[in-house]
Amino acid sequence: MAGLPPVSKEQAVLESYFLSLSKFAFDKAKDIAEREKDNQKTQPVTLAWSHMLSCLVSLAMAEKAYASLLYLGQNLGHKLFGRKDSLKTSYGCVLADLRRIETMTLTVADSVNPNIAPSDGDLLDELFGHLCGQLCHFVMARSKVMEFYEHIMSVVGHSHTVAYQQLLDAINDITETHQKGFHHPILSPIKSSFNLECDIMRHLLMAQLYLQHWQFLPSLLQLNDAHSKLTSLSGVAGVKEGKKLGFVSSSKSLSLPALYQWHTKYKRLLVSKFSLYFYDVLSRQAPRSEMKHLVSKASVDFFGKIGTFQKKADACNVSIVFNVTGMEHMYKGAGYHHPKSYTEPPQGLDSFPAIFSYPTEREERHWPSVVSILTDRDDELSTQEKVYFSDESLQCTYFLTRVEPRMTLVVIFEQKKSERDSFVNNFLTDMCVHLRCTKLLTSLKPGLK
Repeated sequence: MAGLPPVSKEQAVLESYFLSLSKFAFDKAKDIAEREKDNQKTQPVTLAWSHMLSCLVSLAMAEKAYASLLYLGQNLGHKLFGRKDSLKTSYGCVLADLRRIETMTLTVADSVNPNIAPSDGDLLDELFGHLCGQLCHFVMARSKVMEFYEHIMSVVGHSHTVAYQQLLDAINDITETHQKGFHHPILSPIKSSFNLECDIMRHLLMAQLYLQHWQFLPSLLQLNDAHSKLTSLSGVAGVKEGKKLGFVSSSKSLSLPALYQWHTKYKRLLVSKFSLYFYDVLSRQAPRSEMKHLVSKASVDFFGKIGTFQKKADACNVSIVFNVTGMEHMYKGAGYHHPKSYTEPPQGLDSFPAIFSYPTEREERHWPSVVSILTDRDDELSTQEKVYFSDESLQCTYFLTRVEPRMTLVVIFEQKKSERDSFVNNFLTDMCVHLRCTKLLTSLKPGLK
């Protein structure tokens, strides 16, 4: 503000506080505010500064609880707050206090004689009021992000399908609505960490959507952007990165709060999914033994899971089938393609390519039957129910389950298999909860893995 000394004592306290908050050093931020409050006993301070320090103590506690994800768990909130309190209520109280301080400073400013030069105390109160007004936007934005994560939990809890596009729209709306509301230089550390969090979530959701449509380069770029932002976040917090394989970090991120550890797990799961969906493309860039070693290091070794299941179950083939009919963008096949290149749309059986097939390429003699089941029983598959079909004449059995809107997991046996075969059904369920990422989304709640 005009007329203020280069850095007042109060400004230095605020800068140190918000820097600590952005580094997830919540206890340190709380101590900074409390220590300054204790100093008030021997030094004269303005009423606005006194109230603001109390507000900052509460904000640090709320931010710590937010990052720990405790508010998503049942009967866990009392660990940081009162039994009858909740994190949302705590943020609401902080918001109300911030508004009172802002109003208080505006009232004082209106009563000042315009013909008399304002004192340093008046200028500081004006700064405090300005910051409190912008912090209101931060608290409102934080509350919206809390609702976003709560919505994820409610969606996963009541449905096997997750509308990832709606989640992406929601996080974009939060960013666009609130990010310009707290722009003061003193608040830049928390603005930066808030934007990083929203950007990471946006990149992960976009990668999820691109993978659903088997788009190689867009999903790869989004995963790389998510990795870069997570690395930046770790740098802010002072977390040292471990050994890396491409953009797959082996760091355990143990120093990061639970929320950001969850972001890292989400990214690693999507990288595992990417390595499965584009296994054939990636395997052309490295010897088979090296590729097998690399994917085994992923958070979920889908290739190893499928290989182990195929051998133990004596399955003829395990495939992931992609339905390209009615796609909005032109289907060009796996890997990278020049944006202006043209590919003849696939017809007939080729409209259902196997994007992954184990132990060999797709079983040509079974493919007409597979495509027939996919088209004839699409309604059943759309409800995420497992579909079973036994061909008595060929002595073949087919198990199918819809992984994503256009992706179906197919297991083929050249023998009679029971529809209730627990080993097969458990495999299908396990693959689905990982590929849909529903198990990962559920793990947002503390205590669930």
